Amino acid sequence: MLMTIAVNKNDQLVSIKQVERGLKCDCFCFECGEPVVAKKGEKNEHHFAHSSNKESCNINPESILHKFAKQVIVEEKRITLPALPNSQNKSSKVWQFTKVIPEQSVGSFRPDLVACDEHDLMFIEIAVTSFIDSDKFELIKHHSIQTIEIDLRELLTQDIELLSEEARAYILNEVNNKRWIYPEPIVFEPVVGVKNPTVTTMPQSLPVQLMVESKATKNSFTKYRFTIMGMWVDVWAFADGGLSVKCVHYHPEIVAMLKSWKNEGGGNYSQKFKSWRYSLPFANVVLQRLQQLDTTPKA
Repeated sequence: MLMTIAVNKNDQLVSIKQVERGLKCDCFCFECGEPVVAKKGEKNEHHFAHSSNKESCNINPESILHKFAKQVIVEEKRITLPALPNSQNKSSKVWQFTKVIPEQSVGSFRPDLVACDEHDLMFIEIAVTSFIDSDKFELIKHHSIQTIEIDLRELLTQDIELLSEEARAYILNEVNNKRWIYPEPIVFEPVVGVKNPTVTTMPQSLPVQLMVESKATKNSFTKYRFTIMGMWVDVWAFADGGLSVKCVHYHPEIVAMLKSWKNEGGGNYSQKFKSWRYSLPFANVVLQRLQQLDTTPKA
């Protein structure tokens, strides 16, 4: 099979139609990484060929589509999504992001994309052949982060060129192929002998000020004070998205918790300031957890 898709020097997918002829294409084989030549003559169908003249690699269209979907969302920093479960607003809307990070680990979970804006953090999972299973679902619930799954199987059954504008529009704008994984929808459970059903749902996370990287002075910060296990815990949320957490007085359980979070999502301990430092995107998870644990009386 002829190779009509390759990867450029910026690790972006490109079609044979988009590049210059010969080695000027400056591209590499999607499958093996070897440099390729763009064959764009007048007789044969245009295609990429390995510079070593070895046979063409067998490129999986599912893998191409998975990478292309991530590339499109990273470039556009937007996506149209259905209404959140349990929301009064039932209309779909376009979500705009300030940053979209591919393959960024958050603790033990590695979503396809982590999308951020000034107030929200979202996991985006791209599904072509592999979908979210029960183990991954439990990790998502553990982090309590909004998560959407995009089902792109239909693109492989339609006569749509994979790297086309039509495919790009389907990824960004189609709504029926997207479903919320978290938060979960409310489940109505009928109870025998009771006229009105009971309502059960996963506990929703408290409102939290999520952070993204900023061009502001890195020394500027927002300070929080939480009461956790009867102890004050001070938090400095810096403009670069970093988080510094300090227990005002020593508490072994809180210290063990902060240390376990460091091991889970990365970070370090400052002996000088007696504080734990976490970086994006896991810093957002830490701040959210602290707000959920906070028992400070609300005014």
